[in-house]
Amino acid sequence: MTARLDLTASRNIAWAPTIDLFYEGGQLPLAGATITMQVRLYPGAPGDALVTLNPIAFEDLDPSEPGARRCLRLTPLMLREWVAAFPTGLNAPEPGEADLFSYDIIITYAEGAQDKLALGNFLLEPGVTLP
Repeated sequence: MTARLDLTASRNIAWAPTIDLFYEGGQLPLAGATITMQVRLYPGAPGDALVTLNPIAFEDLDPSEPGARRCLRLTPLMLREWVAAFPTGLNAPEPGEADLFSYDIIITYAEGAQDKLALGNFLLEPGVTLP
């Protein structure tokens, strides 16, 4: 069920999106599960992640109508100070363009099995409005 999603944040505000991941079939075994997100310079970058969100709040939503897909709603939070502390200019963006990083989101079920829920680019815009 891995979704390929590009996510965008701004250096000047906290990052608190709602991420809806739709899936087929019955409800996932979410009792005791935890969801974690890491952002790195690039996939497989060695060392510590730039940021680790653990745990991410989530809820499983019933289909809105018969035959519709279920929704796993994630509500991650990255404080403005964390976002502002990311390195800048590493991928040589033009002035005003976003810095490019990579992320993935992993669910760990109560019995220890894991699935990758989402992955993609994490674009960090410089922002315009000063805090």
